[in-house]
Amino acid sequence: MSAPVLWQYNFSNFNEKARWALDFKQISHVRRSLLPGGPRAMAFSLRGTLPVLDLEGERIVDSTRIISELERRFPQPALYPDDPRERTAALELEDFFDEQAGHELRRAGFYQWQASPRFLSGLLTTGRGPATRAFMQVLLPGALIYARRRYRIYPAEAEQARVKLWAALDRIIAELKPSGYLVGERFSVADLAAAALLFPLAMPPELQYSYPELPDWGPLRPHAEHPAVEWIRDMYRRHRGQALAVRA
Repeated sequence: MSAPVLWQYNFSNFNEKARWALDFKQISHVRRSLLPGGPRAMAFSLRGTLPVLDLEGERIVDSTRIISELERRFPQPALYPDDPRERTAALELEDFFDEQAGHELRRAGFYQWQASPRFLSGLLTTGRGPATRAFMQVLLPGALIYARRRYRIYPAEAEQARVKLWAALDRIIAELKPSGYLVGERFSVADLAAAALLFPLAMPPELQYSYPELPDWGPLRPHAEHPAVEWIRDMYRRHRGQALAVRA
């Protein structure tokens, strides 16, 4: 069987969610890292978005569907709880953090970062050389126009995103069990989704790529100082593990 191929953006929180699932399940895989706005990336965008996993002849789009299929084909170590009620709770939390944290952090973050084009071009070209970063700086104005329209990166939407992000961080604290996890007694898809989708607020050292230094968070500074951010760092310390990519 050929190794699974993950088509990804190095910088993306949803792509980090899929990477983490592959690594947690100790699945050797190939990573194909694309540049936003590049021909291959735009071809994927016409049919959805990244991450995309090619697995045993099937192309799986969306981080939630990727994890579901990995869980079916590679059940151990499990990300879905055995208990049916806990499994339902974990999947509901995964969906909540997808919709109310992952998308909203992207919207609020990119709204804030568009004032720092050097940082933003460096972020979009994470893992690339200086020539690619310089090229991205040239392309950045056009890329931002596209991103604003697609992801609704406008003042009112950014303000709403910050409110939703705060609620998502509060929910982490509210849902925490004595075990330190969001559901039951062990790490599950709920913890993985929450930590991966909010990783830019924590920037834990276990991240597998070297990201540029973040500019001032501005209105997002209180979010980066929320108590839930330390929980995110703890999840990375305890469960992120090493990369299982055989070729990046």
